Amino acid sequence: MHVLILPSWYFLPASRALRGRMFHHHAKALRAGNIDARIFFADYKPGLSFKKKVNITVEEGVPTWRLNQWLPPKIHSILIKLWMKKYVHAILAYIEKEGKPDLIHAQSYLSGAIAYALHKKTGIPFIITERLSSFVTGQIPKRYKSLIRKTFDEANLITCVSPGLKKYLQFYTSKNIEVVPNFFDPSIFYHDPAIPKNEIFTWVSVGEPAKTKGLDILMHAFGLAKKKMPSQKMQLILIDEIPEKEDLIQIAKKYDAEHELIWKGLISHPELADILRTSHAFVSASRVETFGKSILEAQACGLPVVATKTDGAAYIVSNPDQGILISRNDADSLANALQEMVLNYGNYNAEKITTSVDKFKEESVITQWLDIYRKVTE
Repeated sequence: MHVLILPSWYFLPASRALRGRMFHHHAKALRAGNIDARIFFADYKPGLSFKKKVNITVEEGVPTWRLNQWLPPKIHSILIKLWMKKYVHAILAYIEKEGKPDLIHAQSYLSGAIAYALHKKTGIPFIITERLSSFVTGQIPKRYKSLIRKTFDEANLITCVSPGLKKYLQFYTSKNIEVVPNFFDPSIFYHDPAIPKNEIFTWVSVGEPAKTKGLDILMHAFGLAKKKMPSQKMQLILIDEIPEKEDLIQIAKKYDAEHELIWKGLISHPELADILRTSHAFVSASRVETFGKSILEAQACGLPVVATKTDGAAYIVSNPDQGILISRNDADSLANALQEMVLNYGNYNAEKITTSVDKFKEESVITQWLDIYRKVTE
């Protein structure tokens, strides 16, 4: 089965960026399941060359088509139509050379609009998977809303990554929306009791931007927790490229906690897994999280979690044995939870935590996708 995956965003070639990498992992896992999954991503936006650049490569076993070219921003319907026309034309050229896909899997509503336009021209069935937090925060631009409704209504299937996100998407369609979660790779993220923990109690946080991930709240909470437990040595590892780093350091300085912060920047998934296995607990202060893949990966490594009660965290951390869920935007509550986790750390069982997320393993979720693909293309 030939499945063409259309990301709405994607990482740059040879980049360590986490954003969009899940689409590559999805394609790679499908190919391991004997699905001819390929990636097609056209980056049309201001600031690029007026001359179209096309790069066709096999990236870690995944055939990948990357296009980029200057195009004005999609600020109103005429420019959206121009962008769609250009994108559809590029995929039609792909089809002419590579053959007609059996299915198009659009990742989020922008690529969904392209899949919808292609469907009208070619009849190729398409699935939309939505994961964007903008649906939760109400920040979907008005100019896209009617297009989203049309796209959802014409899709062969709509899926999303958590039950919490589903209720926001139902505003756009009366069709059933299936929940199919993100997955983790157990060959990378796993618990190993033979690996010793750091001597200092180590927290890990992953992601940016700072406001969405609540890193300002986390800085206050970490500082407050440090004051509550003056004899407890702690450190906080922050992973990802965080543009607001200096502002966050200034917050930490108010609590004399800046020296306990370790900034790792962008790292690979194996490097992340190594850090998780030597750390004690994971913390997520997110203001919004439609899934929470980093929470999942930490739990797969046996780490208990302190997290704000977002749609994603509530889906993954389903019982108290996995960690503590607290209200959002509340540094005091987060600080209390950090203290509680440290004081009761011995009560958490890493093996049980790992087992609790078995349903999110790559094999289980990809099996769901294989069943869905067969059902849609029958």
